Amino acid sequence: MRILFTDIMQMERLVRQAFANGLSGFRPAVLVGTANAAGQTNLALFNSLTHIGANPPYLGLLFRPTTVARHTYDNIRRRGQYTINHVPPAMVQRAHQTSAKYPAEISEFDACGFTPQYTPLLSAPYVEESSIKIGLEYVEEYLIEVNNTILLIGKVLEVLLPEAAMLASGHINMEEWGSTAVNGLDTYYSAERLIRLGYARPGQQPESMV
Repeated sequence: MRILFTDIMQMERLVRQAFANGLSGFRPAVLVGTANAAGQTNLALFNSLTHIGANPPYLGLLFRPTTVARHTYDNIRRRGQYTINHVPPAMVQRAHQTSAKYPAEISEFDACGFTPQYTPLLSAPYVEESSIKIGLEYVEEYLIEVNNTILLIGKVLEVLLPEAAMLASGHINMEEWGSTAVNGLDTYYSAERLIRLGYARPGQQPESMV
């Protein structure tokens, strides 16, 4: 089967949306917590979290065009802080519900059954029910002109996670401590580790590591 760009563009809208969103494969499902200037909390599900750099640590989020209200984006730009909360399997249905178009005065924390959690460093709320949480500060953004989406980049200010979730190597045990993968906009998967491999070198088979 061969599908061309023209074939994709001729698909029925919802079929094209599902097909194109699924092409990139599994991505982490995360809840982004923000608050507006009055302290009104907001919580939204994202599937566009991406690693930007490790030294220093930066993460990126992709936002759809701001031709309609984007409460999360507006709150980040106005207050400069936000949180990323990994979604364990038990929270998937509630997390998915945050993608509903609630008005700005309704907090998805309340509407979807999540508990806000704060630390002295951040004004943005974490999700108490999440095991792995990241607090970020807005750094910069880039307009992707081909479709008017926005890549927003944040600096990692703090990470909250169980001590046992971080291995001596620096790896995070996402499988045991709760991180859900999503394909497209509505299909979720639990994480299962297949193998960890050593550093790749030309002419050598990568070594399997514990």
